[in-house]
Amino acid sequence: MARLIYGKGLSALNASRKTQEYAQLRSLFTPEVLRATCQGLKMLGDHYLQCIYNKNHTKIEKVHFITANLVRPEKCNKDGEIEGYYYCDNWEDTKKYKPMRIPAFGTSNERIELLRIMPYSVGFKYFAPVDYQGCLPYTVLEEEIADYLINEVQNHFSGTKVINFNNGEPTAEQKKELKRRVHNKLAGSQGRKQLYHSIRTLRIERQ
Repeated sequence: MARLIYGKGLSALNASRKTQEYAQLRSLFTPEVLRATCQGLKMLGDHYLQCIYNKNHTKIEKVHFITANLVRPEKCNKDGEIEGYYYCDNWEDTKKYKPMRIPAFGTSNERIELLRIMPYSVGFKYFAPVDYQGCLPYTVLEEEIADYLINEVQNHFSGTKVINFNNGEPTAEQKKELKRRVHNKLAGSQGRKQLYHSIRTLRIERQ
């Protein structure tokens, strides 16, 4: 999908008439930056471009890409606008990798600013959902079915669970208690049996 979004790269309808401006545009947004932007938007829902200005803050000299998983937006101001972002190489270890604040594009006079590229989504300000959000439960289902079938094949299609009662026939009350215990053992939090477990034999012996 990212390759299809990228297509043949960046172009302009008036490139033949404004060759100098078009050359500057191509020098800023290189194919590497554009490919990373397309892939970041498709995989994570949004993307960030690092805009590097000249010393006088009058012209953008370079543009680099930053993946969204390394950036966290700060709390918005009273007008609902995000004025800065925090960058960190590893958000699980912020003591070793201290987050660095980078102002948002067009909000400062600093040399480096971050331009966020995110499609509009109702009710989302800080993070955007991916466009394949609705199919994620089905991907989990496919994974669980695959694990179950692989387990079946590896065990030669034998039964994955066997309940064995020893020492005769239990009473009705004992059967009810055993049924409750078995159900609690084999059922998930929503009452669905977790058939993908690797337990092949379960024996309950009546004492």
